[in-house]
Amino acid sequence: MSLNFEISKIQTWIREAGTIALNYYYQADLNRERKDDFSLVTEADKAVENFLIQKIKQTYNSRHVGIMAEESGGEWRGKEFVWAIDPVDGTRVFVNGLPLWCISMGLLRDGEPYRGVVYLPVINELYYTDDTGVPFWNDRPLQGRLQADWDRDSFIAVSSETHRYFDIDFRRLRALGAIATHHVYVARGVAVAALHRQANVWDIAGAHAILTAAGGAALYLDGSSFSMLEVLATGACRLPLLVGHPILLEKLLPRIKSHH
Repeated sequence: MSLNFEISKIQTWIREAGTIALNYYYQADLNRERKDDFSLVTEADKAVENFLIQKIKQTYNSRHVGIMAEESGGEWRGKEFVWAIDPVDGTRVFVNGLPLWCISMGLLRDGEPYRGVVYLPVINELYYTDDTGVPFWNDRPLQGRLQADWDRDSFIAVSSETHRYFDIDFRRLRALGAIATHHVYVARGVAVAALHRQANVWDIAGAHAILTAAGGAALYLDGSSFSMLEVLATGACRLPLLVGHPILLEKLLPRIKSHH
């Protein structure tokens, strides 16, 4: 089955979703809750997710297109196409009033990355694959930007808790607050790599489609291969994940050790 993927339509949706999120972001007193895994959820997460789910359901036949959303789940098993939605990736930086949170939409086909859109509303950066799968940052092509080596100024994008779980032999680490943001910054060549300690399918589905279209790859920290189909089946990565240029990943793996 073919799917009528129109990036112009998806861009409109995600920008509208960004406006919804920003209305909450600039509130002085934002209601928040803590989920069972101690992560945060806000009114913004729920409002953005509901908006995007409504748009998908109005546009696509639910017989063939499923949805997996962070806050509300969805029906996706047995569907050729699955939209994976993270309404606010980086909720902690969102509630702290920092700008690098994002909205992520990933379209999987038979469990593998097909198309992706990641939007950072505060700084108005849009990363996406076009109708044919070519990756862009705003209107600039992303192909050829991945870094295959590093220098004294290079950094790896990591979570803010990385020091508790890993020993990393690398000069510079930066925690920017959102997994999808880290991922697309690797695709753009800003970060040489990103280390995701724990990642769910909605965290990475959109950004990984963009990264792989730009020539990037992912490996688990033990060196085993990464499969998005496996992540879709279980909901989450089974091990810490390292993403970047395929050549660079092989050089970096020996430099990162998990605490035991």
